[in-house]
Amino acid sequence: MLKFSSDSVLFDTMFSKLNNNVPNTPRSITFQLRVTNPDENAIKTNIKLAGNTTGSVFKINVDGQPGKVFNDIEIMGKDSIFIFVQVYPDSATQFNNNLPYPIADNILFETNGNKQSVVIFGYGQNANFINDSVLESNKQITWPAGKPYVIYNSVLVPTGTTLTIGAGAQIYSHINSKIYVQGTLKVNGTFDNPVVFQGDRLENDYKDVAGQWEGIHFLTTSKNNSIKGAIIKNAYIGIRLDSLASDTNPKLTLDQCIIKNSSAVGILAYTSSLKATNNLVFNSGIYSLAADYGGDYQLINNTFASLGSSAGRRDPSFILSNSPVRDSLKNIVFAFPLSYNVSNNIIYGSLDDEIAFNEDPEGKKVTNKTVKNNLIKTQLEGLNVNNNLINADPLFVDVFNNNYEISGPSPCNQGGASIVNFKFFQDLKGLSRNIVKPSIGAYEAPK
Repeated sequence: MLKFSSDSVLFDTMFSKLNNNVPNTPRSITFQLRVTNPDENAIKTNIKLAGNTTGSVFKINVDGQPGKVFNDIEIMGKDSIFIFVQVYPDSATQFNNNLPYPIADNILFETNGNKQSVVIFGYGQNANFINDSVLESNKQITWPAGKPYVIYNSVLVPTGTTLTIGAGAQIYSHINSKIYVQGTLKVNGTFDNPVVFQGDRLENDYKDVAGQWEGIHFLTTSKNNSIKGAIIKNAYIGIRLDSLASDTNPKLTLDQCIIKNSSAVGILAYTSSLKATNNLVFNSGIYSLAADYGGDYQLINNTFASLGSSAGRRDPSFILSNSPVRDSLKNIVFAFPLSYNVSNNIIYGSLDDEIAFNEDPEGKKVTNKTVKNNLIKTQLEGLNVNNNLINADPLFVDVFNNNYEISGPSPCNQGGASIVNFKFFQDLKGLSRNIVKPSIGAYEAPK
């Protein structure tokens, strides 16, 4: 009788095949099964997939040889061989197209008349595959919840097209893929039913791995964008904004969103306009927010937390700058004014300085610079005014489990400035704000 390193090979959920074009097929992870001959003498065994006659979605490789049936495989006494297993689920119309469906097979062994088996089990997931695509021009396109969307080699929302993504939609992007927006993107999620943007590795080991995909990139012509109730996770740059909008509206309105585990930057803006309220940005590799070359930024009741290891970064995680754009000879090509309202935010991290304001004398002037009622980790002078709390501990509920809500004793509790029409204002979880004295940060403190 043979011995096995495990009595089963268990896969996490895998996306079904895109088509028969192998380079565009979702790639399986590879598991290994060790098969040991415990006897002193060499033996020969026959190995096969039980589903080989019906077209198994599993692939095996026995000691370097691919196939489904292997006869007279010799295993020396007290020695082992390795079997490598992959899974490539087919689209399964017989199952609910929106839910994962179970897939299983057995690896069968016959050795000197003894029959043994090892179970292979996993789940397949059908999806809408978008491969190197430009969406149709001048259209209103909707991606509702249901079957997930999987992006290969990026997707472009062209000028004149509006892509609306419904609450609960799941958007997965393959490595090096990006969502480009020339037109307009509308994301309509909620706290209880968010739209989730993430990489396409579904294994549990990848749930918090940064840099699995490129992020959402709003190009120069893009305008009237809004993202509400979204989770944007594990990207290189969560959101990038290029240029000011062509009208008076913000380039992007961002509300009740979580941007986490960006390997470089949570929000990156170049001469752009952003209105951000009730958002949590945390665990960014370099910057939580970096806005350069001027622009207009209305940042109210957000939490920017950079409490991971500071070994990889030396700069503050939050920066606003009016620097001009220069060519290779250091000549100024263009410059834009900078305007910002930074109110009721938590800007906190593991460095002594987590905020920076760069006022370049050769850039356009800063037309408005409101910084009030924030909790800021900083050594900068001059910020200890306008009810800002400097270097106070926000008393997050549980940083180790990524819970950045604030506790009742937090100095952020009722530390914010009242805002016009605040009675219609909700925190990240959809809870009503204190009308007169809201809490600082993305979350309202418990009553």
